[in-house]
Amino acid sequence: MRKKKNAFTLIELLAVIVILAVILVIAIPRILDVIETSKKDSFKNSAQLIADSAEKKKVSDKLLGKDEEITCKDVAKINDEDYASCIITFDNEGNANVSITGKGKFKGLKITNGTKENAEVKEITKPTYGMKATEYITNLLEYDGEGLKIDNTSDANIRYYGSDPNNYVRFNNELWRIIGVFGNNVKLVRSEKLGYLSWDSSEESINEGRGVNEWSTSALKNYLNTMYYGGTSVTCFGDWKNTTTTCPTNTLDETSKALIDNHTWNTGAIEHNIRTDTLAFYKDERGNVTGKICNGGAGCNDTVERTTEWPGYIGLPYATDYAYASGESICETNMVKKDSNNVYICKNDNWMFKPNTWYWTISPDASSGSSRSVWFVFGNGCADVHNASLAHAVFPAIYLKSNILIESGNGSTSDPYVLKLGN
Repeated sequence: MRKKKNAFTLIELLAVIVILAVILVIAIPRILDVIETSKKDSFKNSAQLIADSAEKKKVSDKLLGKDEEITCKDVAKINDEDYASCIITFDNEGNANVSITGKGKFKGLKITNGTKENAEVKEITKPTYGMKATEYITNLLEYDGEGLKIDNTSDANIRYYGSDPNNYVRFNNELWRIIGVFGNNVKLVRSEKLGYLSWDSSEESINEGRGVNEWSTSALKNYLNTMYYGGTSVTCFGDWKNTTTTCPTNTLDETSKALIDNHTWNTGAIEHNIRTDTLAFYKDERGNVTGKICNGGAGCNDTVERTTEWPGYIGLPYATDYAYASGESICETNMVKKDSNNVYICKNDNWMFKPNTWYWTISPDASSGSSRSVWFVFGNGCADVHNASLAHAVFPAIYLKSNILIESGNGSTSDPYVLKLGN
C-alpha cells in the first residue's frame, strides 16, 4: 500500500494564493479606513480638548485678573511636527473656537471653528500644478504644513521658516526664495547677494555725508529699479561723501520682469528703542513715522521729503521678514533675544540668516539724533541700524503678480518651482 503525500499540488497552492489575494483586497481597504478614521478621531479630539482647556484657562485667568492671549501651546502639548497651525478665538460669551491645521501624521486634515462639543474634520487635497502661486502655497500649508506657518500679525501672512525649507524658485534663470504669501501676492528674495552697496550716500554738507534714509530717493532704490531692472546705468556708492563704486552688472530678463507686480511697499521707520518687539517692528514698518523725526544738527540737515509708502518693482526684505523666517517661536515676539551664551536666538533655524554677512533691509530708522540710519541684519544674527552710506550686502526682493501660476517643481534646490504668467 502506497503512502499518501501531504504536500500541496501546484493547483492547490495557486488556489490558496488566489484566496489570500482576495482576502487582502477586501481587508486592506477596511484596515486603511480604520486607520484613517482613528487618525481623524484623534485630530478631532485634540481640537475639542484644546477648546475645553482654553475655556477653563480663560475663567481661571479672569479670576486672577489676567487678560492675556491664550495660545494652543498654553493649554495643550502641541507637537510642531504634527500641527502646522493652531489658533484659538473666543466669542462674547467666552466660548472657545479652535482652528487647527495638521501636518506629519495629520497631513491633509483641517478643523475650522471647532468647539469642545464638536469639531468637523475636513480633508485638504494636495495642491496641483497650474494653481495660482498664492493658492498653491496656501493649499500646501493646509495639506502638509512643512516649513510653512501663519504669522502672529493681524494680517495672518503665510511664511516659510526653518533652516532650509523647500521655497526655492527658478526666477531670472537663477535661484530665488519665497518669503511668503502677503494678501494676493507672493514675495520673493534673491538667494545670493548682488554685491555690497551703500543704501545711500551724500555730500559731506548733507547729514555729514552719510546719506539720507528715505527709500524713494535712495541710491540703492535707483540702482535696483533702473540699471538692475534692465534700464540705464546709474551711479552706485560704496561709502560716505558720495564715494562711488562699480555697480553689479546683473539685470533682469524680460520674462522675469513680466512676472513682477508694481507693488506698494511700506517704508515706515522703526524706532530704535522698540527693537526687541517683533510686532512693534511690523506695525512700524507699516506705520506713519518717517526716517526724519530729528530737529536739526549736522546729522539731520537734509531737506528730502519723507514718505511711508513707495510704489515700485524692486525693494528689499523687511526686518521682520528675517525674524519670522526663524523656527524659534520666541522670534515672533522678540527679534533680538539672546540665549545664555549671549548668542542671538533668531539666527537659529533661519534660512534668512547669512553667517558673517551684513545685509540691508528697506526700513529706515527713526532716531532723534539723525536722519541717515537704516535697519540691516547683522552677521551675528541681530537686527540693528547703520549709516546708509555703509556698504552692505544687497538681496533684492519682489512681489509677484497675483495671477502667477506654479507650473512645476517641488521647491527644493534641485527641483525649484517654475513660474508661469496666468490669464
